[in-house]
Amino acid sequence: MGRTFPRAFTAGLAASLLATCVLAQDTPPSSVDKLVQQLAARDLPTRREAAYELSHLGKAAKPALPALIKALEDDDKQVWSSALAGIAALGPDAQEAIPVLLDQLDGRKNRRGRRDVRQGVMRTAYALSKIGKPALQPLTDALGQSDTTLKVGAARALGGMGAAAKDAVPAMIKNLGDTQDTVRDETAQSLAAIGPEAGPALVTALQDADAHRRAGAADALAQMDPHFQGAGKEVEQAAAKETDPVTRGAMFAAMVRTGVAPDHCVALILPAVTDENETLRHAALNALLSNLAVRKAAVPKLAELLKDKNTATRERAAHALGRMGSDAVGALPALLDAARAAEGAPVYAEALAQLGPKALPPLLDILQKSKGDQGKWVLNILHSFGAPAVPVLSEALKSNSAEVRTAAANAIGEMGRDGVAAATPLFVLTKDSTPAVQAAAFRALVAVHADSERLKPLLQEALTNKDTDVRKAAAAGTAALGGAATLGVDGLLDLLADNNAAGRLAAVQALGQLGDKAAPAVNPLVAHLDDPALQGSIIETLGHLGPAAAPAVPKLLELTKKGDQRTTILPVLTGIGHGAKDALPMIYTAIHDSAPDVRASAATALAAVETDDAKAIATIVPLARASESGKVRRAAAHAVAKYGPAAGAAVPGLISMLEKETERGEAMRALKAIGVKNVPDLMSMLAVRDTRVRTFACQSLGDLGPDARDAAPKLREIAEQDNAVRATATAALKKIDPAAK
Repeated sequence: MGRTFPRAFTAGLAASLLATCVLAQDTPPSSVDKLVQQLAARDLPTRREAAYELSHLGKAAKPALPALIKALEDDDKQVWSSALAGIAALGPDAQEAIPVLLDQLDGRKNRRGRRDVRQGVMRTAYALSKIGKPALQPLTDALGQSDTTLKVGAARALGGMGAAAKDAVPAMIKNLGDTQDTVRDETAQSLAAIGPEAGPALVTALQDADAHRRAGAADALAQMDPHFQGAGKEVEQAAAKETDPVTRGAMFAAMVRTGVAPDHCVALILPAVTDENETLRHAALNALLSNLAVRKAAVPKLAELLKDKNTATRERAAHALGRMGSDAVGALPALLDAARAAEGAPVYAEALAQLGPKALPPLLDILQKSKGDQGKWVLNILHSFGAPAVPVLSEALKSNSAEVRTAAANAIGEMGRDGVAAATPLFVLTKDSTPAVQAAAFRALVAVHADSERLKPLLQEALTNKDTDVRKAAAAGTAALGGAATLGVDGLLDLLADNNAAGRLAAVQALGQLGDKAAPAVNPLVAHLDDPALQGSIIETLGHLGPAAAPAVPKLLELTKKGDQRTTILPVLTGIGHGAKDALPMIYTAIHDSAPDVRASAATALAAVETDDAKAIATIVPLARASESGKVRRAAAHAVAKYGPAAGAAVPGLISMLEKETERGEAMRALKAIGVKNVPDLMSMLAVRDTRVRTFACQSLGDLGPDARDAAPKLREIAEQDNAVRATATAALKKIDPAAK
C-alpha cells in the first residue's frame, strides 16, 4: 500500500484548528477592517499577527473572507496557515474560497511548491470539509481530475464530511481503481469515514472486475467503524473465490472486522498462513492476529499443522503461533514436540520464546528428565529466551548430567551480558570434575562479562590444567581480558588453532594488542582470512602490526577482488607502508573511485606506500579541490603534509578548505608543513574568519620580509581594524619595511 496522511494526525489538526476558531462575540466591524488592512502589509510580523487574529474571530470574520482567500497565496507558512484556519472557521459561509482551495490542492497549479504538500493537503482538505455541502459537488468533480494530490485531497475532504458526502461515493469507488497507491489508500480511508452510507456500494464493488477496486472496497469495509451491518457474509463469499493475493489479503482483513464468525474466518484464512505466496501469508497472519476471538480459534488448528509432513508448513505454523504470543500457550505441547523433532531449530526456539515465561517450566522439566545429551535441543532453545531463561538455565547448571551442565553453560554464554545473573553457579563450575564443564564455564563467564578481578586468577590457574580444552578456554578468556602478553605469540597461535570459534576470535584480537611483536603470526592469520567469522578482526589486527604485516599483502589484494573491503584493507596497507608496493595499482584505481570513503582511504595509503614522491603528490593534490567531499579533502591535506615544501601545488586547494571549520585543522597543519611563500595566497588567508589562520598569514608575510611589500596596505588595514591580530600584523609590517613608521 502507498503512503497516506495519518488520520490520527488529522484529528489532532482538526482540534488545533477548532481551537483557533473561537467565535468572538460582538467584534466591532472596524476591528475586522483594520485586520484586513494589516493582512496586506509588507511587514511580515504585521501580516502574521493579523492572520492570527482573524483566525480567532470565527464567523465574525466573514467580511474578511476575500482578504483571507488572497492570503492563501502568501509565501509565509504562518500567514497561510492562519488564513486557512480562518476560512475553515467560517464553514459554509466560506464557499467563495472553494475554487482557490481546490487550486491549492492541485499540484499543477499550487505555486507553493512541494515542501508543504503533506501538511497543505491535510489543512486544505479540512477547510473544505468544514465548508460542507457547498463544496460537495466541486470535490466530487475533482475526484475525476488527473492530478494525484488533488484526488487525494478531495477524497480526504469528502471523508471529513462523513455521511453528508454519500452522494460522492460512486465517484470515490471509481478511484479505488486508480493507478496511484496514495489515491487508492486515501479513498478507501475516506469511504470508511463516510460510514455505513457507503456500505451498499462497497459491497457491490467487492465483485468489481478490477482487483484494485475489490481490494479497496475490502479495505474500506475493514476500516469502517461502526461496520456496515450485513457486510460480513458478502466479504466472506468474495474472499472464498478471490484469486489475486493482495486482494484476497485485504478481504481477510475485512472478514475479521465485519462480524464473520471466528470459526469461518479460521477456516478460510488459515490455509493462506502456510501458502507459498509471501504477500498472502503476511496478510493472512496479520488478519488472524488482529482479532482476539479469531486468534484463539486459530491456535488449535495451527497446533495440528505442526504435525504436517511438509517442513515449510510446520515452520510457518510455528512462526504464526509465535506471533500470537501468550495467546498461543494452548499449542505449547505440540510446539514442544515439533521443536524436539527439529532438535531445537531456530524457528521453534523463537516461537517458544515469544510464548513467554509459561513455556519455561515444561522446558526445564524436559531438561531434567533427559539422559545424556538428549536435552541439548532444549538448551538450544532456552538461550533464545534471553534473561527470563537465566533462572531455568541456572538450575540446569546443577544437573547430575555433565552433558546438561555443559550445554547449559554454553547456552548462557550465547546470551552475552543477558546471562550475567548466572555468574555465581558458573564460578562454581570452574572447579567441576568434568573438564568439558569447566571449559564451558570459563567461556560463559567471559561472555557474560563476569567480575574480571575474580575471574583472572582462575584463568591463570587453568592455563596449566592438564586438560587441553580447559587450557584453551582459559587462554581464550585471558586473551579476551587483555592478557595477550601473558600468553605470548606462541600461546595465541595455539589458541588460533582452537576448534572453538570464540577462542579463535579472542586469539586474533589479542595478537593485535602485541603490535609488531606479533610478526610471527602473520602467515597463520593470513591462512584464516577466508573464514567470514574472523576476516574482519584479522584485517583489523594486521593493521596493528604495521610493516610486519607485509606478507599479507597478496592475500589482502585477493580479498579486494572478491568483495569491496577496500575501506578496511587500505588502512592496513597504509600501516605496512613501502612494503605494500604491490598494492599500488589497486590504490591508484581506488583514488578515482566513486565512493568518498574509498578515495579518502586511498589518498592516505598512497602517501604511505608510494616511493615516487612527485607521482604521489600529483595524484593527491587534486583531491583537495573544492568540489570534493570534506572527508576526501581532509585525507588529502593529511597526506600532502608529509611532503613539506614539495607539495606547494596543494596550497590553493588547502586555502579553500580554511573557511570550513570541519576542514580547517587538517588544512592548517598541511599549510604549516608546506610553508606558504606566495604573497597572493597569504593575502587570501587574511580574509578567513578564523583568528589562527589570519595570525599564521601575518607571520608568514612577515617572514618573507621586503618580498611581501604588496601585502603592506592590507596589513596596515588589519593593524588598524582587527584587534585579534593587530600585534602580529604590526610586527609583520616592521619586517617588511623596517624604515616605515
